[in-house]
Amino acid sequence: MNFRDFILQLSQEELVEYAKNAKTTTGYLKSHLLYGYKEPRKNLRKALAQASKGKVTEAEVLQHFGLYPSQPLHNLNGNEAVI
Repeated sequence: MNFRDFILQLSQEELVEYAKNAKTTTGYLKSHLLYGYKEPRKNLRKALAQASKGKVTEAEVLQHFGLYPSQPLHNLNGNEAVI
């Protein structure tokens, strides 16, 4: 699931619980992470994925910030990349 869509579909109570489980605040989620203004550090990226309980992967969090390809990459020989 897209990280932004995941955040937007949460109720206020669910967002508070999610932020608490990810060791951040709802304010930080809404003001910096939702719109991709600040790239979270590795520990926070992992915590955001884990706190989502499988709804968002770490790769999807990275895609939200433009740090991971959203389209499959191809090698020069035409095969898909293994990342």
